[in-house]
Amino acid sequence: MLGIIALSSACGDKQMNKDLQQAFELHKEAIKIRQMAQDQMAKLQANKDSLFVETYTKDLQSISSSLEAWDEQLVEVPGFEEEHDHSDHDHSDHDHHHHHDEQQELTPKQHLEVQQHLLEEIQAIAEKVNNIKE
Repeated sequence: MLGIIALSSACGDKQMNKDLQQAFELHKEAIKIRQMAQDQMAKLQANKDSLFVETYTKDLQSISSSLEAWDEQLVEVPGFEEEHDHSDHDHSDHDHHHHHDEQQELTPKQHLEVQQHLLEEIQAIAEKVNNIKE
């Protein structure tokens, strides 16, 4: 009987680890997209052409607010904090928070769902950035 319990526990651990690994991969992709969006925003905000500024100022402000709100929602994947490489991520233009308190209450499957949601959100924001043409 103990063998069955140990075996089912080990299988459950594998699935948990698989969910967390997948969540971390989504997290890394989201961070990469976030950085590309920030880089593109910096280019757009540097454009001082009066027609461009007049046309897109409100859009750029809205996107900046969306990026800040996204940053506030960002949650680390437990067990992967040390593997998270911030070297390619510029923190100078925005306040980047990783929430650690909430992660203690989430299951691995929930972490996967959160990271999928965050990735979808940043993809939508990045699309808005990319739709603005200089």
